[in-house]
Amino acid sequence: MNENDDSSVMRVVKTLAKTKLSSLAIHKLEQFATKLGVEEQELLQLYVETKNRSLIQSFASTPYTERIIMLPQCLRAKDCPAEMGKYGYECQQCGRCSVAKIMQLTKDLGYKGAFILPGGSLAQKIILELKPKASLGVACSKELVLGSYLCEKMGIVCQGVELLRDGCINTIVDMKTLKEALNVNMF
Repeated sequence: MNENDDSSVMRVVKTLAKTKLSSLAIHKLEQFATKLGVEEQELLQLYVETKNRSLIQSFASTPYTERIIMLPQCLRAKDCPAEMGKYGYECQQCGRCSVAKIMQLTKDLGYKGAFILPGGSLAQKIILELKPKASLGVACSKELVLGSYLCEKMGIVCQGVELLRDGCINTIVDMKTLKEALNVNMF
């Protein structure tokens, strides 16, 4: 495939991603993009953007008290004093990273919970036990896609905020984007 073909394919994929697609259409889009050699990272990002766009109104209409946020453990500082609890790491509000600020924002808004996950497997336990109606995930695009599948399977409205830098250690999130996602509402 030459460069012009690649840019034409991406224009089509991006145009389709802006529409409200069914799960089947998204699956077919994934197959199409894979066959044409579209970069995995770009496809994952488009999936997250599409999913966010398709569920934003449902998420916004969910009261804060019925929402949770799931944060990756990699947002923590290297020397984080947090200890593992029932639902993940328990922030000690030490101020060494952005997690304490995020936890405070969610508390101020009245979120049902904010969790620092050591891995994705704990997400299902949290959803099953706390029964939120909506979840905001912060992660790399691959983990956001997996989280989206879990939420859909469990009937939870979700939104995702992608990390600016991933790599499983010393990651960062755009606080402005995260604040906007946390605050979105239709009340």
